[in-house]
Amino acid sequence: MRIEIKLIPDGMDLSKAIQDGMPVDKMQDECPIATQDADTNQENRQYAIKDHQYGSAVNPDESCGVCSYYNITPEMQHCIKDESGETGYCQLLKFVCSASNSCSAWEAGGPMGHSPCDCQDTHCDCE
Repeated sequence: MRIEIKLIPDGMDLSKAIQDGMPVDKMQDECPIATQDADTNQENRQYAIKDHQYGSAVNPDESCGVCSYYNITPEMQHCIKDESGETGYCQLLKFVCSASNSCSAWEAGGPMGHSPCDCQDTHCDCE
């Protein structure tokens, strides 16, 4: 028997990604390793360039900044130490990327900009 356990950051709906076998980030101090280790980030970025044509966006409507994998939640901004909104974390390819770039893995529906609300908060609509 094989048992597989995956940890999913709060607020991320990765049910489809898990079914598709998307790897889960290695974490360091509650941040993805690639946000804390320049060598890991560079290795993952090189993979994105080589295998997914990561680079300047030809079509601004399909840039990383509006991709469903582009994570600019407050927690992620803390991890990458950037609050400009011009840098985020690609949840699919596991590297810190620029909002103005794009790649062949781009999907509509982003960015991930807010953490899930805590249903104990009175200002949240948790339906």
